[in-house]
Amino acid sequence: MTELKPRQVIRPSSGGSLYDARWTQLMVFILKRFPTSVCVILTRPAAFVFYLFARVQGHAVRANLRALFPDWSALRCWMGAYQVFNQFALTYLDRLLYRHCSRQVEWDVHGMEIFKQMQREAGGVLVFTLHSGNYDIGSSILAEHLERPLHIVRAPERSRPLDEFRAAELHDAASQQPFLRFHYNTPGGHLGIDLCRLLLAGEIVAVQGDRVVMDVSPLTVVHEGVSYTIPCGPLMLAETARVPCYPILLTRLGVCRYRSEVLQPFFTGQCKMKRAELAALWIPVMADFIHRNWNQWFVFEPMIQRVHDEPPLEGGSIATKGQACG
Repeated sequence: MTELKPRQVIRPSSGGSLYDARWTQLMVFILKRFPTSVCVILTRPAAFVFYLFARVQGHAVRANLRALFPDWSALRCWMGAYQVFNQFALTYLDRLLYRHCSRQVEWDVHGMEIFKQMQREAGGVLVFTLHSGNYDIGSSILAEHLERPLHIVRAPERSRPLDEFRAAELHDAASQQPFLRFHYNTPGGHLGIDLCRLLLAGEIVAVQGDRVVMDVSPLTVVHEGVSYTIPCGPLMLAETARVPCYPILLTRLGVCRYRSEVLQPFFTGQCKMKRAELAALWIPVMADFIHRNWNQWFVFEPMIQRVHDEPPLEGGSIATKGQACG
């Protein structure tokens, strides 16, 4: 098997911005010199300050919450968006504790039998995740317990210093966990072809199926009166490779404590389905998790909106077809 090397996009430095690597370096400096409890307490006001300055991202989060919960007041949405920023800061803190302070992470796995079922799959497997919990920690723990190579798809960071800082972190992670492989989704690349080859060769690939960033092609699907704009790439990959698609969804429970929900595959790969049909099977899984864990859905772009006249969907027939594949 050929191991692919990351192909990064070198972006202009954005000194002083929210994406400056110096913020992360400052956090690591503080974590190594103060008790974790103090750092957790300081996270709340720090997240509030970032929330006030990140006006574009804050507006997007509030728009998503209004679409999810139309009965919420403006104040409830405003405070809810802050909760999202605070939870994101806490998961980021966990990540730095894990990567730089050798802090152990506790995992509560829901669906261990399904996880073992996925582990026993003879061919390739496509893991669908969301921007929730902590993707970096989750991928390391998952690779450790799978005992099979796990290929993680990542997007480059938004500034050059942060890109370089994160690349060094991931290099260390890959050197400590031999089953962990990272691949970068860069504009103009051929990552989809490479990932399809890996799946057809029997490998496990993890993708995030909820956030449209950079030059990713979007796909819009309406579910229960809400329009979701999701990346088309993971669905195209499932359509082409025709492998089982297992959702694994992460939730933060406390300081370096997480829960992973391993669900039955929404697509078994035993029949041919179009990406729109696959989206109709994936969106209900994603929507259910987001409604239950809205404060841990870390999407800072306007991805969902409420629609007043929902067009008739063939949801019933599509779901029936998906189940028949099983």
